Amino acid sequence: MPGTVLGIALFRVADADTLRLLIGAVSLGFVAWPLSQRQGLIRPFERRLPARAGLLAGVVAGFTSFISHAGGPPAAVYLLSQRLDKTRYQATTVLLFWVLNIVKFVPYTFLGLFTAQTALANLALAPFALLGTWIGIRAHWYVSERLFFGLTYALLSVTGAKLIWDALI
Repeated sequence: MPGTVLGIALFRVADADTLRLLIGAVSLGFVAWPLSQRQGLIRPFERRLPARAGLLAGVVAGFTSFISHAGGPPAAVYLLSQRLDKTRYQATTVLLFWVLNIVKFVPYTFLGLFTAQTALANLALAPFALLGTWIGIRAHWYVSERLFFGLTYALLSVTGAKLIWDALI
């Protein structure tokens, strides 16, 4: 919530491309970290990131979600460091972004970001969101934990690279 409030306050002055570049770089760095550990280039952490790191990740996720819809990577960086099982990881991200998106609705409306045209687009896309949710729930039970987290790291890499690409072009 504090990050979302910060996003509301700085929406008109924050540079979305700078945020995309920073979030993309952090995402790729986070993926490179365990790879470096496996190669013996750096020593692994013996403990999980502390709760205050989660608070910081939450603020950054709320802020970047409000400004540039890039809240996923900061949340993923913290949650992946917690070594949660896939069910707790997914449930946490679903609840986090459900709350963030509800909180963003009113300020986005006052900022003029929701129009009749976007409402119609939302209605047209709603069946696909429901279908995607159903597919995700089904896939959750068929995808192994190892494959799930492998895909999560791979998609975090793709997201980080895309954010950097979008910021630079």
